[in-house]
Amino acid sequence: MPRLIWPLLAALLLGACASKPEESPERTEAAQYREAQSAMDANNYLTAIDRLKELEARFPYGRYAEQAQLDLIYAHFRSQEYPETVVAAQRFMRSYPAHPSLDYALYMRGLANFYMERSFFDSFMTTDKSARDLTSATDAFEDFERLVTRFPDSDYAPDARTRMVFIRNEMARHELHVARYYARRGAYIAAINRAQYVVQHYQRTPLVPEALAVMTAGYERLDQPELAAKSRRVLQENYPDSEYLDDDGQVDLAWWPREGKGLMSLLTFDLL
Repeated sequence: MPRLIWPLLAALLLGACASKPEESPERTEAAQYREAQSAMDANNYLTAIDRLKELEARFPYGRYAEQAQLDLIYAHFRSQEYPETVVAAQRFMRSYPAHPSLDYALYMRGLANFYMERSFFDSFMTTDKSARDLTSATDAFEDFERLVTRFPDSDYAPDARTRMVFIRNEMARHELHVARYYARRGAYIAAINRAQYVVQHYQRTPLVPEALAVMTAGYERLDQPELAAKSRRVLQENYPDSEYLDDDGQVDLAWWPREGKGLMSLLTFDLL
């Protein structure tokens, strides 16, 4: 029996060793980067983000480190993860301040800030953004301005300039929104100051005619005929066909509050 047991035990041990699966070799940096690229090509950006982060953790100084950070910026943006896009772009610019793709990182940071304030409904519904906080839009404007100043010949500069014009219009519209709010509540000096800011700082926006009209109506309500006449003259000479001028050349603002408020206006705080 002992002579039969030992060969049997040896056969069992050999069988167990043979049935043990072999461990897969560790992935190389190139193979892991290809996996991330395959995920991006398939528009599977969340998986791509995981692969790129893993690549950075395993090979922080590898041959794909710079490109992985650039891809991470793009993947976050396509996933609509705009705060993460800003962080990734800032990290790339801090790590590679002289990189040839620095204009791309700056442009993507601007785009992320540009879309930061957009709500879910903005993707399929036109909404008025003038009443919103424009902090992210201001950051986007600064990013685009820095891009066109440092890299005027960049492929991304034309689009950045176009978006700067749009943002300036939104800023002017925001100031006028506040001016209307003050005017409807009888704070005419505050309304005039907001409108004057539009005239001084957003001269090339289409909101200037209404701002001049607000200034004119505000000065008239404050019994300042000379200042009102000056604002009206600027409006008449520069925008003779403005919708805020009537046939006699006088300022006509449909939303401007009436001189005397009725009972309903007092009870509803001008909301109706």
